[in-house]
Amino acid sequence: MPEVSRRAQEALYPSVREMFELASHVPDAISFAIGEPGFGTPRPMIDAAYRAALSGDTHYTPNRGSEALRRAWCDFRNRADGTDYGPDTDIIVTTGGMEGVFMSMQAAMDPDDDILIPDPGYANYFGQARMAQVNVVPVPLHESNGFRMRAEDLQAAITPRSRALLLNSPSNPTGAVIDPDELERIARVAREHDLWVISDEVYRAFVYDEAVRCLSIAQMPGMRERTLVVDSFSKTYAMTGWRIGCVLGPAAAVDRMAVMQENVVSCVPGALQAGAVAALEGSADILSTMKSAYRANRDMVVREVADMPLVSCNVPDGAFYVLVNVKATGLSDHEFAVRLLNEGKVVVTPASGFGSRGAGYVRLSYVGTSEATAEGLRRMRAWLEVLSS
Repeated sequence: MPEVSRRAQEALYPSVREMFELASHVPDAISFAIGEPGFGTPRPMIDAAYRAALSGDTHYTPNRGSEALRRAWCDFRNRADGTDYGPDTDIIVTTGGMEGVFMSMQAAMDPDDDILIPDPGYANYFGQARMAQVNVVPVPLHESNGFRMRAEDLQAAITPRSRALLLNSPSNPTGAVIDPDELERIARVAREHDLWVISDEVYRAFVYDEAVRCLSIAQMPGMRERTLVVDSFSKTYAMTGWRIGCVLGPAAAVDRMAVMQENVVSCVPGALQAGAVAALEGSADILSTMKSAYRANRDMVVREVADMPLVSCNVPDGAFYVLVNVKATGLSDHEFAVRLLNEGKVVVTPASGFGSRGAGYVRLSYVGTSEATAEGLRRMRAWLEVLSS
């Protein structure tokens, strides 16, 4: 049997998936590992998709996505951001945000270019960069700064082959939101070095404090024409399994992605796109419900971690993740996660899987019910008390 290609062998297997597999052998474990909303898709979206399928929307759609969804999504973003995305030129509907990120890398970069990626950052960014045959240059994020990217760290990371910057605000795995003033300084660096920016904004709806402002870098002067904005329904509307995302950006880049789409997945199912239109056109009550639940869970996690021995955390601005510093335990983050699973029946994700600067931290995703969150934190505290003694 022939061997698989070197590129396939080098593709990264995210640590969150490793913990998911390990947890399948531990009955009654409480999971803080998977970043999936703890809610089902609301009935109006399901009904809209069902009606569309019954009416015959079961055939190919345009590579760019249905006209109805492209128009609704552009209208939604333009109202929110004051942008001018056109549904016929500046958007493509993708199979989830991850296809959007990958096609953005392919459209913006050539093999052996350098892409600047936050460290710690979403694990799949690193794997996708390998698959795209581009080189990852990490931009360090500091716990002392709440893991928010700084323009000075970006500037220091620039190389002669830097072609693109990947931003994620609010961030997975840190929950950090980049302050608008810092975002403007980052935009200045991008313009100065003629960088593309791939802005992953799939968590933008989840910001919990009124004092925190979350903007798109595409709103900054001179950035609309060099930014590829990735958006998704997965988190915002509890539609992870529907796999509906998009990229908004300059027409020339979107045109290239439409060709890629034809050669990879052809199109996103039409009936599912009809469900997404329903989400944008008023079936968004789920968002306020989720935000309220996640904020309560966030506050519970931060409060309880602060009272546990040997660990600490910042208050995350958004998304639904928190990085917990476990360095004082004397265990690596991977050892910590495996022992907490086997001995405490709690699943967390070792953050070394999110980049070298994630070493010594574990990620908690606080999307479960309040009861499960409280019980998981109780178990974690009990296990840490035994460990500390």
